[in-house]
Amino acid sequence: MGHTRSFLLIFSILLISSGIAFGFQNTDQPQPREQNLLTNPQRAVHTFLHWQQSGHKNMDLVITTMKQADGDKEQKAELAAQLLKVLDARGLLIDYDKIPSNPNYTDSLSGLQQYILFQSLPEVYLSKTNENEWVFSEATVESIPDLYANTFSSWFTFLVDNLPDWAYNEWMGIMIWQYLAVFIWLLVGLILMKIFQFFLDNYVRRLAEKTKISWDDDLIDGVEKPSGYIFLLTFYFLTYSNLQFSVSISHFLSVTLEIALSVTVVWLFYNLSDVFSKYLSVLTSKTDTELDDQLIPLIRKTLRFFVVLMGVIAILQNNGYNVASLIAGLGIGGLAVALAARETLSNFFGSLTIFMDRPFKIGDWIKTGNVEGTVEEVGFRSTRVRTFYNSLVSVPNSNIANTDIDNLGLRKYRRLKTVLNLTYSTKPEQMEAFVEGIKAIVKANNHMRQDYYEVHFNSFGAHSLDVLVYVFFDVPDWSTELQQRHNFLLEILRLAKEVGVEFAFPTQTLHMDSFHQDEPRKAGEERTEEELASAVYDFGPDGKKGKPDGIRIFKSGEEVDFGANK
Repeated sequence: MGHTRSFLLIFSILLISSGIAFGFQNTDQPQPREQNLLTNPQRAVHTFLHWQQSGHKNMDLVITTMKQADGDKEQKAELAAQLLKVLDARGLLIDYDKIPSNPNYTDSLSGLQQYILFQSLPEVYLSKTNENEWVFSEATVESIPDLYANTFSSWFTFLVDNLPDWAYNEWMGIMIWQYLAVFIWLLVGLILMKIFQFFLDNYVRRLAEKTKISWDDDLIDGVEKPSGYIFLLTFYFLTYSNLQFSVSISHFLSVTLEIALSVTVVWLFYNLSDVFSKYLSVLTSKTDTELDDQLIPLIRKTLRFFVVLMGVIAILQNNGYNVASLIAGLGIGGLAVALAARETLSNFFGSLTIFMDRPFKIGDWIKTGNVEGTVEEVGFRSTRVRTFYNSLVSVPNSNIANTDIDNLGLRKYRRLKTVLNLTYSTKPEQMEAFVEGIKAIVKANNHMRQDYYEVHFNSFGAHSLDVLVYVFFDVPDWSTELQQRHNFLLEILRLAKEVGVEFAFPTQTLHMDSFHQDEPRKAGEERTEEELASAVYDFGPDGKKGKPDGIRIFKSGEEVDFGANK
């Protein structure tokens, strides 16, 4: 209740301030002579409004606008009063400057001498009689009772008519009963919204949870809050006329509630666009191609932009703004806007290029410029790449469209190119055995490409005999590549020890005559040709000493798992 009272206080202040801001309807026109009251539509409307205002009320003049009505003066006065209450309660402000003052005014659409006061209420219009007087049409006076019944609740009107006299006392231009009615009005709306949300949570949501599909749960989550506010604002919009405020306050309420209702409807469709995108994601996840997965974020953003744009246009159009002229005005400055937004347009067309050329897809490992990582999202303006140190980099699509893209994610094989340096003490037979042993290691490893590899004694270096190793790994990801590279290099180390060669490092040998009697250090170990041939065979397929999947170390009879065989 504390929140409701605060809401009531704020709402009352808004009502009072709106009355001051809008002002009461200006009817301070010079009093016309009686014979000139109905000479044109403007004078007829002035006669109807001006002579019903407190301080100079004259119903005898007012009922002259009701000449098409049947009945006596009291009945015509009652119809005039009811029509004024309908216009005031609905917040239909009349601008005298927009009403034609031409006695021979003709409606451009119908070709008849009649004038419709409000496009939102076409039942109310003036027509010219045979006596050249502008009065409310016969159709209008016949529809006044129905308009009154549709504007005010009968039971609420009965209740107001039977209130005690003190309830009609005014404070700051608003009667006491109207303050109480605002409080009850707000409270009833909030209670009805809570009932609606309770029904949605306890019945509709339970039905959705029983289904096997998941998108209906997302649908309930998306529409729950906006639909509750739509229900609340719709109730307020349909019942605010019962408060019977002045025309300025009613107009303020009408505009405010209509804008708020439009915004909540836009909010609802905005959330529904997300639900629709999730539903499309479920469908595209079942297809083989990944292009549709890449299009989902773009579709979601397009739907959001379209919903917001259409919502803004609808709100402007409903509040009297000529959207067509506004768009035409924007077209005049289109060149300046295009120049100012050329980078944005460039990025947009860059995104189209990405979707048409498909240089990468979501999840690919790419390298473009100084950015390297995994593609997470492709948007209108930029592509988001998750780097390997877990930061998120947004790369403008125009840059991607105009630069080289290295798509590492599309590689079928991962290359390893290295040079192994052996000491100059290596004998030819050992060199041959070492090279052939590496080839045997490659053949024995199922994770390496078998149809193409290069292992050769390649050059005499400054301090070593150089062996070129050029091989490819057939692995799905970087982690597996590192593991297989580890296994392969470890096998080479074991092979080097087996054939008796040593790896060289930059050295210089200084020979001095004073130490000629000392023999130089012998590098490596000698092996017979039979031992060398056996080493090559043992490191080949099905060899006893080859371990292409890594070394297995045992402790107390149990194998120690270092993660080498993941």
